[in-house]
Amino acid sequence: MRLLIKTLLFFLPVLFSINSMNAQGTRCADIEPFCAGDERLTFPNANFQNSNQITGEFGPDYGCLDDQPFPAWFFLQIEDSGDLSFRISQYENENGSGAPLDVDFVVWGPFERGADYCSGSSLNEEKIVDCSYLPDAIEFMSIPNAQANEIYVVVITNFEQVPGFISLEQTNSGEGSTDCSILDLNLGGIISVCDEDEYLLDGTTDEDAEYEWFVFNENTSQYESISGANGPTYTVTESGDYRLIATDPIENKSEQDDVTVTFYDSPVIGDVDELPVCVENIETIDLNEASFELIEPNAGGSNYEVLYYESLADVENANPISNTQTYPFENGKTIYAQVEDQLSGCVSGTDSFTLSTFDFPDYELSENTIFCVDLEGNVISSVNLGEALGDGYDYEWYDGNELIGNSAIQTFQDFPENDITVRISHADSGCQLDFTTVPVMVSRPETISVEISGSDFGDGYTVTGIPENVIGAEFAEFEFRIDNGNWQASPDFTEVPPGSHVLTAREINGCGETTSESFFLVGYPRFFSPNGDNFNDNWNLVTDNYITIKKLYIFDRYGKLIIELNPNQSKGWDGTYNGNPLPSDDYWFRVEFIDEKTGEHRQYMSNFTLMR
Repeated sequence: MRLLIKTLLFFLPVLFSINSMNAQGTRCADIEPFCAGDERLTFPNANFQNSNQITGEFGPDYGCLDDQPFPAWFFLQIEDSGDLSFRISQYENENGSGAPLDVDFVVWGPFERGADYCSGSSLNEEKIVDCSYLPDAIEFMSIPNAQANEIYVVVITNFEQVPGFISLEQTNSGEGSTDCSILDLNLGGIISVCDEDEYLLDGTTDEDAEYEWFVFNENTSQYESISGANGPTYTVTESGDYRLIATDPIENKSEQDDVTVTFYDSPVIGDVDELPVCVENIETIDLNEASFELIEPNAGGSNYEVLYYESLADVENANPISNTQTYPFENGKTIYAQVEDQLSGCVSGTDSFTLSTFDFPDYELSENTIFCVDLEGNVISSVNLGEALGDGYDYEWYDGNELIGNSAIQTFQDFPENDITVRISHADSGCQLDFTTVPVMVSRPETISVEISGSDFGDGYTVTGIPENVIGAEFAEFEFRIDNGNWQASPDFTEVPPGSHVLTAREINGCGETTSESFFLVGYPRFFSPNGDNFNDNWNLVTDNYITIKKLYIFDRYGKLIIELNPNQSKGWDGTYNGNPLPSDDYWFRVEFIDEKTGEHRQYMSNFTLMR
């Protein structure tokens, strides 16, 4: 027994004509007639390029054929009785040249015209007339004692499963012939009628014939004659299965053909104005991204396909774009489209859209996102990230690799375990961008230290606030103020007046504020007003324990000594001289003191104003 190598092959439909014969049927239900006259008939074999029937169908008894690769089914009708013989050959080329290809066959019969000779019970062992499974490229088929009008069924197989050509010629020289009179009857098999109310079936033959039309009745499961339908054409107005029997009255021979006619409404096409692409990927575009919207108006979208064209001429010539998934992108290019119903083959009207680029809107996440925490590291307020970009955008938020949300704005109550990423997608353009931020903890200062430089007996005091023990200090930003003054970005305060003060620092992201301990600045008032209202009635130094005053003298503007004071033992000067009030004017003082912090003995002189 020969070994048949069976390979999974893909079906590519190929239509061809073979002299007076139609393309071979790959199943008995699709059987085609042939006749053999004085000329040799040559036609393509059944192979992986034109058939998806890889092996013989179940049911018939194939006799000597252990395998039936790529069968081709035919039937012939005997015209003149006799012993018929045929030469069957198969070669690589149509002219009989090239590699010889193994060809095998089996023939059953006889059958009556119109009988169901495709059933397994009909194609049985007893009906086998001839069979050959030889490994030859040339076989001889015999039908002895064939009688006029008998039908014989033939299967020719392609053992080597490669494309080639089969030649068939009748070789008997005596009586016996096949009937070629009306074998060209062909109504079309399956016909889809799009957007029409009627369809004309034409069964006209080359021979003078009598015609009778039938329609299949679903209730009786029988073909029933159509009253008055006895011409070569018939106008169909309803979907159904129809049959034509054409009879040659001279030879009393009949030919039958069946056709299925179905009326359909053509699909409609959706409205697409533009097919945008992301500007980061503009070399090619997948035109199929527009298919959903184009098909959407039709129910049962799985039955539809979109055909894309480069021009209206291509639409007219039914020349669709083949590389739809990798079509070269050209900004502003117009693409034409039709929706095809794959069940019926009906197509919609033509619509068009343009190819365009899509610019992603401005969007960003900070390099670091601050989470405010207390001094123990507990989050004290939620954090909202993101912004809504409008319709057509989808959002995916990730904590590391874990998807945590799909909203435009994501709220965080706790500190994330990993970096935060938002993936924003724009479905129409296919654009997708990722934005990532690193979460960091930031707290208020645990304490504020104060650095003091200068003095009031000179250019004035400069006070600097220093936040200490800050969680996430490298990410924190502060603003500062003295007492209840205005906030400022700089921690340095100049010309701070003498007296008791506090300095406050607050984290500008809302992580809290901290106030320093009170500190005292030694100095002197620039004016006083001894008017008896018990407010600012005396002038004296502003001091504390860090300064020891040795001597304090007050002079008028001419250098006359008015009074010597002990600031530690008196309220200060009341603006009088020998009990008499002095006029409003500028007065001078000289102070000699010891800086207890440094032990340095210093002297300072300046003026102040008496106001009446």
